[in-house]
Amino acid sequence: KNSKFICNRYILNTYLYIILTLTIIALQVLIMKYYKITFNPNLFIIIAIFILTIGCIIALHGISPKQMILKHGVWLLFVLLMGLMFYPMYLIYSKKQGLIMSSILTTLILFVGLSLVAYLKPELISLSLGPVLFILLGSGIVMELLLRFLSSKDYITTKWFKIISYFFISMFMVYILYDTKRLQINAKKCILADYISESLKLFLDIWNI
Repeated sequence: KNSKFICNRYILNTYLYIILTLTIIALQVLIMKYYKITFNPNLFIIIAIFILTIGCIIALHGISPKQMILKHGVWLLFVLLMGLMFYPMYLIYSKKQGLIMSSILTTLILFVGLSLVAYLKPELISLSLGPVLFILLGSGIVMELLLRFLSSKDYITTKWFKIISYFFISMFMVYILYDTKRLQINAKKCILADYISESLKLFLDIWNI
């Protein structure tokens, strides 16, 4: 209203931004595939995109929702960077019949199911989980990096790859419960609505799973 986010339908609008983010990424990937754009980034480009993405996430949390054009510009850059990162993976795994769709459907089922739990039984979720999840996330990243560099054979073929993968999936499932509970609280306490920053947390949970 009047070019500003409002607190009405806070939760609905947050979910609409998540859907919009996923839709833009899907369209970007399909358009790049349609025009047969080749994108095989080397390690330097991957690191550069990763740093830019982290920079966008930090910037989005720092930019006031009152600065609508700037906030949406940085958000759109973030979304396009995510699509760019996903495109090479899409080309590789789309050759394996049904793998992409089954992964997307499984992730969406998990997200919807966990969101329903968070809305039906919010009393089961404590916000004190936040610091614990952050420590687990940091520990998991350090562990995976160490295993990748110290493994004598291809890391993906080791049993540790599956163990770490299930660890991250389980952790981000808990993150969905935590961020959904936080969304409910923010919606009730809303003074200055910010759908972009709010949707970013849940989008990253879905993306990581």
